[in-house]
Amino acid sequence: MVKDFEQDDFDMIGQSAKRVLVALSQFEKGLLVNVDLLHQKTGLMPEGLNDAVRHLSKPKLIDNPEPSKKFGPYDFYAVEITDLGREVLAKFG
Repeated sequence: MVKDFEQDDFDMIGQSAKRVLVALSQFEKGLLVNVDLLHQKTGLMPEGLNDAVRHLSKPKLIDNPEPSKKFGPYDFYAVEITDLGREVLAKFG
């Protein structure tokens, strides 16, 4: 729940992760966004995108439903923003 997430928690998220969260929020709920589309939306290279996904996955702001599925240099194939991610972005973003 967003009440367990504070401004300091949001401030500790890197700019790349925030960029990914904002990009994912532009898609409808329940839609998995693949790495190609996420790369196009954010302009982040594989290392930055991998780091952002890892940082956003830990507090459950995004979901990586198939963590074993990878795509090229990326450590994931597709992700989606969670309800918590949308709430945190609306409150602190």
